[in-house]
Amino acid sequence: MKITYIIGMILASGLLFNIASCRNKSSANDKQLTTDQSPSKPEVHQTKENTFEGLRNMAFTATPKQLGLSLPTDKTIVYGIIMDWGMDGETASTVAYQTGDASMYLSSGGGVIGGGQHQNVNSAAKQFVSLAQTFLGKTTKTETTPLPSTNEVKFYLLTNNGIYAGEEQMKNFENNSSTWLKLFEEGNTVLTELRKTSEK
Repeated sequence: MKITYIIGMILASGLLFNIASCRNKSSANDKQLTTDQSPSKPEVHQTKENTFEGLRNMAFTATPKQLGLSLPTDKTIVYGIIMDWGMDGETASTVAYQTGDASMYLSSGGGVIGGGQHQNVNSAAKQFVSLAQTFLGKTTKTETTPLPSTNEVKFYLLTNNGIYAGEEQMKNFENNSSTWLKLFEEGNTVLTELRKTSEK
């Protein structure tokens, strides 16, 4: 499993590099939003103004109704998850919903949205959210959603009864001792599928 984690980290780094490269190529007109509108790719956005905070906040405020979901009221259901991964002073936020919608935002600017329109991403996102339901008992309800420290991962589970949070240190993923390992690996799968789709 450690090998899986290392591969996931390399893929994440590749995605960071890929988006950074796209941003550099569009520097001649960096005051305007540039969008890759190829139908075979999710949209890759770069703006001069960093929109990370706004996009991340929007992810937290998406309601089941807005997503077109009808959830039972007699139990707590996870309909979305946000995995914030602190790496080298930056944060990569992977977002997935029960609908299969998925995105990734970078605190350094840029990101990938609209990945859920592709079957590989859609399936991975649904699996990530489904697995998150089994981790609900390990979380605590929260009113705040702070970013992780470097080498820390925070999991925010969006439910019909509020937001629940859990966290883990990267060293515990590396040494295979974390009880959050399966959920972290599923999050990496979503990130990997987003990257694959954006490079087609």
